[in-house]
Amino acid sequence: MVVKVREGTASDGGFIVRNKIHITRRELEALALIGMGLSNSEVAERMAVSMNTVRNHIWNLMQKLGASSRAHSIVLAVENGIMEIGRQRSLDTFVRGVDRYVLCIYCGKAALIDDFREDEPKKVVINHVEYEMPSVPECPTEGCKGDIQSTIDWDKIRKEHPEYPEVPESRVAYDYEIEWFRGYVDEEPSKT
Repeated sequence: MVVKVREGTASDGGFIVRNKIHITRRELEALALIGMGLSNSEVAERMAVSMNTVRNHIWNLMQKLGASSRAHSIVLAVENGIMEIGRQRSLDTFVRGVDRYVLCIYCGKAALIDDFREDEPKKVVINHVEYEMPSVPECPTEGCKGDIQSTIDWDKIRKEHPEYPEVPESRVAYDYEIEWFRGYVDEEPSKT
């Protein structure tokens, strides 16, 4: 899970809430790290402050928001638009029905379809007229020249190779035969 602190209107990036109460950016950063599952000592280490400072940040924030616990502080911060909670997506955090995986036919590695990165549109000149050609999202594997058009849906791969895992492993190159995907017939011509 990823907890993000939005940029506030206060001079330090914090928020001014009811009755002109100032919630500092550092207080929100401490709460966000706790929301991601870090302990007080881990938060102190990340923020380069003492553990007492982390406790004070959280206590002050709870008082300012009127929260009864650290968890309640997170809920109130999200409800008031101060923080947002997202899910960090990767091959290691599969959600059935939400995540879609594809296999790049160039490098043989699987990736989330959302991880394919888009480049800037390419400019070409045809008959002295400049056009912007839309870019095709490229494979996220470093050094691979594949793009979104050179992928096979992971579900199709698994139909042909049921021994492969339901969720592909990251950084693993899978062996497959491109002929069955493209519809090529692997038969010798008959001799008549």
